[in-house]
Amino acid sequence: MATNTRKNDTDDWRTSLLGWTAKQGRILTDEGKAIEHYCSERGFPFASNELPHYHLERGDSHQVFRRWAAAASSCNDQEGKSPIVGAWSRPLFTGKWEHSTDNDEVVYNIQTGSLFIDLRIPMTKPVSRWENLLGGDNKNEGQIISSRQAFESMSDEDLRLYARQHVFAGYSVISHEKNNNNENNNNKMSNNLPLCTRHHCIDWNYVSGKPRPRPNKWYIEGRNINERTPFNTWKEWSYATDGNGQSYYWEKWERITGDELGQGLRLAMRKKKQVPSREGCDDAILVAVGDHFNYIVGRQFLDLHTRYGDASNTVALVDLAIQNGDRDTAISYLSLAGGHGTISSGWKIDCALQPWQHGKSVFDCLQCNTCNEEVKVIGSSNVGCISWEVLIGNDSWDVYECSLSRENLQQLFLSRKMSRL
Repeated sequence: MATNTRKNDTDDWRTSLLGWTAKQGRILTDEGKAIEHYCSERGFPFASNELPHYHLERGDSHQVFRRWAAAASSCNDQEGKSPIVGAWSRPLFTGKWEHSTDNDEVVYNIQTGSLFIDLRIPMTKPVSRWENLLGGDNKNEGQIISSRQAFESMSDEDLRLYARQHVFAGYSVISHEKNNNNENNNNKMSNNLPLCTRHHCIDWNYVSGKPRPRPNKWYIEGRNINERTPFNTWKEWSYATDGNGQSYYWEKWERITGDELGQGLRLAMRKKKQVPSREGCDDAILVAVGDHFNYIVGRQFLDLHTRYGDASNTVALVDLAIQNGDRDTAISYLSLAGGHGTISSGWKIDCALQPWQHGKSVFDCLQCNTCNEEVKVIGSSNVGCISWEVLIGNDSWDVYECSLSRENLQQLFLSRKMSRL
C-alpha cells in the first residue's frame, strides 16, 4: 500500500508539471479564443508594432528600447510613467473556469520604469533533484560549459519536465486610452485605467518564426489605500474582452517586501548587441528594484532550432525533439537562463530556471565563457545614466535606468553586500 501511494504521488506531480504550461496557456488565451477577441469590429484593433515579438523578429529591439528609455528619462509626463515599478508576486491568475495560485508556481515579476523580467516556476518542479547536477564548485569552468554538462546528465524525461517553466523580458510601454464615443467602447472594460503593452526581446516560450499573434496588453487597476504612496496590490485585466464584455483573464499582483515601494534603488541594464554576434552570447538583461533583482540570459543556439516547423512554443519543440531522439536541439532550446536573488545576500541567486545556479553570484551567471569577476561602471557623473556602460567581465552593458549616481552604483557592485547607498 505504501509503495502504491508513493508511486501515485510521483505520478501526480509529474502529470501536474507536464500539464503546467498548457494550463497557463488555456487561462491566458481564453482556451485559444483570445485572437478572436482582438479585432477592429469589436473595438480592439492593433498595429503590428504592438505585437510582443515585433522588434525581436526585426532585430531592432536594442535601438528601439534605447530610444524609448532615453525619451522616458528626459520626459516629465506623468501619464507615461509606470505605476507598477517594483518587485511583484502573483497570488492569483484566473480565466474562464480555471485558476492558478502561488501554491502552484513561484513568480518574481520585477518591473522598472523601462525594462522588466517576469519569472514563473512551477512548485512541482523537482528542484532538489537538479540542484547538485554539477556536483560542487564549477567556478573555473565557463557557464555555458557547466550548464551543458548539467543538461547532458539529465534523462529525456527530465528535459521534458524542465521545459515546463517560464521567463520573459523586455520593455513595458505605459499609455492611456483616449475616451471617445465609439459604439465599440461598450466592449471595453475601462477608458480610465492606464494600459501596459509589453515588448519581449528574450522569451522562454518564443520559437523562431512563430511570434505571438496578439498584443501583450492589459489594464492596470491599482488598490490605492493611501493615494500619496504607491499601491501594494494591483490587478492586470486583459485589454480585449470576451463575448460577455468581460476581461477573459486577470491576474492579482502583490508587492514583495524589500522593494522599497519602487521608490528606492531602480536599475535596468542590457548587454550590448554584439557585432559580429558571438554564438550564444547575444542578449541578457539585469533589473533590480530595492533589494530584489532578476536576470535573464539568452539561448545558446546551435543552429538546430529550425528543424521542427510544427512547434509553436518551447515545450512543443522540446517534446518533438526528444521524441525524435534529438537531445541537442532540446538542450539548445533549454539553455536560456534566468532567475531571482537579493542584493543584501551579496547578489546571490535564490531562485532560478537552472537550479544548479542557486547560491552563485549573478555576475558569474551573466558572463559568457569568462571567469573575470570585475564589474566596472564607465561614464561621466555629469550626464544621465542612459550614456553609461557597465563592464561585467569582458562584456559591455548599456544602462537604461538607474536611481543611483555613477559612483554609488560602482560601490554597490564592488561591495557585493547590501550597504545601501
